Amino acid sequence: MKKQINYGSIIERFNEQLPAGVFLNSSYNDEFNTMTIGWATVGIIWGKPIVCVAVRESRHTFSIMEKSNKFVISIPRKGELKKELAFCGTNSGIDSDKFTVCGFRKDIIIDKCDLHIECDVIYKQFMDQNNLKENIKDRYYSNNDYHMFYFGEIKDCYYTEEEEVK
Repeated sequence: MKKQINYGSIIERFNEQLPAGVFLNSSYNDEFNTMTIGWATVGIIWGKPIVCVAVRESRHTFSIMEKSNKFVISIPRKGELKKELAFCGTNSGIDSDKFTVCGFRKDIIIDKCDLHIECDVIYKQFMDQNNLKENIKDRYYSNNDYHMFYFGEIKDCYYTEEEEVK
């Protein structure tokens, strides 16, 4: 069952869960991938509700998002799915089927999460290392693996609940 909500009502939960990780999901044709992210921001840009996510060019998710120009963020309940978040944050979808390993249904959302934000990419910008402070560059980019920033217009925001089997 899907219950649509206003994105403004979930910002607090999103920001509280983000440091522990949320799932960034991408798909193109029959290819699905998810990864754990801990960096993102939500706000209003160009008069639209936007989620901005950062994805390194070396990630499998990057190649899928470049083709699809869409993404979904699935937010687990606080304290849940810790092992799955850790696995999806340290393993590549090129090397393993994260959905099978984690017991997720293959879909654009993570079915074990109850909160989802669907976005269409309306702008993207690759990081310019020349504009980055040296201490950040040294800490996060010593291997020169920079991020693409994807600005996704929020198209749908909803809770899902498993329907009771009768």
